[in-house]
Amino acid sequence: MSNDMNNQHSDNVLLQLQQLGLIDGNVTDARTGETSAKATIANNHSQNDTPWFIQILFGFSGIVASLFLIAFLSLLLFGIDGFDSVIALLITGLVLSVAGFVLFRNKQSRDNTFISSLALAISPAGQAYIAFALFDNNLSHPIDVWLFLIVQAVMTVIMPNRIYRLLGSIMTLGLTVYLLNYYHLPELSLGLLALITTGSNLSRYSLLQRIPSKWRADVFDIIKAIGYASALMLLCVSVYFIAAEHSHSLASYYGDTFRYNYYLAQGLLTLASLYAAYLILKRYDVKLLSAAGLFIGGAIVLLGIISIYVSGLLATSLIIVIAIANSQRVLLGLGVTALVSYIFWYYYQLDTSLLVKSISMLVIGIALLLIRWTLIKGYLANIKPSANNNQERYS
Repeated sequence: MSNDMNNQHSDNVLLQLQQLGLIDGNVTDARTGETSAKATIANNHSQNDTPWFIQILFGFSGIVASLFLIAFLSLLLFGIDGFDSVIALLITGLVLSVAGFVLFRNKQSRDNTFISSLALAISPAGQAYIAFALFDNNLSHPIDVWLFLIVQAVMTVIMPNRIYRLLGSIMTLGLTVYLLNYYHLPELSLGLLALITTGSNLSRYSLLQRIPSKWRADVFDIIKAIGYASALMLLCVSVYFIAAEHSHSLASYYGDTFRYNYYLAQGLLTLASLYAAYLILKRYDVKLLSAAGLFIGGAIVLLGIISIYVSGLLATSLIIVIAIANSQRVLLGLGVTALVSYIFWYYYQLDTSLLVKSISMLVIGIALLLIRWTLIKGYLANIKPSANNNQERYS
C-alpha cells in the first residue's frame, strides 16, 4: 500500500512538472518502449545526477584552469604587443566566449566531464579578456562597467551551464552593487538583493507559468542560479558597508565623507522581508493583515530594528526562512553559517565592552525565543497548507 501511495505521489509530482513545462511527456524509454514523463527523467538523469558539491568542485577547477589559460594567452599577447590593441583583446575574448558557448551547447559534450570542465575554463577566460578590452580603452567611467554588466548578463542567460550561470549571476549582481555605490546609493543594495532573493526563490514557479513551455527549463536554471547568487551577495553585502565605514575602505569613492544610512538600508530590507512573509503566508491561506500575519510582521520589524545594531541578523533570518519554506538544504546551511559568523563578528567588535554585548545578546535571544513560542502556540498551530504550497516547495 505504501508503494502505491509513493507511486501516486510521484505521478502527481511528474504531472505538475509537465504542466510547468519543465519536462516533456512524449519521450519514449528505449528499454521498455514506455512513453511518459518517467521516461524523460530516466533519459535525462545522467545530466542531473552529479551532486552539488561535485559541481562546485568542477566550478573551482574551471576557475583555476581559466587563470592558467589567461596567464598563458597573456604571455603570447605580450610577445606580440596584443595588450596595446583593444581590438586584439576584444577578438580574443569573443573567440574564447564563442568556443565555450559551442562546447556548452553540444549535447554530446554535456555528459563528458573533461569537455564540460574545458568549456568552463574557456568561457571565464573570454570574459576576462572582454573586461580587459572594456576597462583599458578610453571609455568614460562608469560606461565601461555598464557595458561589462550587460555582457555578463547576456552570457549568463545564453550559456547552458549551471555553474557558469551561478558565477555569472554573482558577477552581474556584484557589478550592480558597485554601480549603486558609485552613484552614492549603497543603501539600496540590501533591499534590491533581498527582493531578488525573495522573488527568485519564492515565486519562481509563478514566474515560469508566464514563460512559453519550450523555454521554461532554461529559465528555471537561470532563476535558480540567480536565487543562490542573490542570497550569497545579500549575506556578503549585509555587513560589508558597515565594516567599510569603520575601515574607510570606500574613501577612494566617496572621499572622507562616506556615510551609510543604516535606517534606510534596514528599512528597505524589512520591506523586502515583509514581502517574503506575505508570499509564504499566502501558501497557507493566511493574510498578512490577520492576527498571525500582523504578529509575524511585527516580529520582522523588530528584527529589522535589531539588525541596525547587530548587522546581518535580518538578512540571515530571511535566508533561513526561505530555505526552510522551500526545503533547500544548501541555502539553509549557508544561512546558518552566516548567522553564526555574524554573531561572532558582532560580539568581538571592540566598540563596546563584551559584558554589554553579552547582556544584549541574552536579551535578544530570550526575545526571539518568546516570539517563536508565541507564534507556535497562539497562531501557527491551526494553519494548514493550501493547494499551491506543494508547487512552490519543489526546488
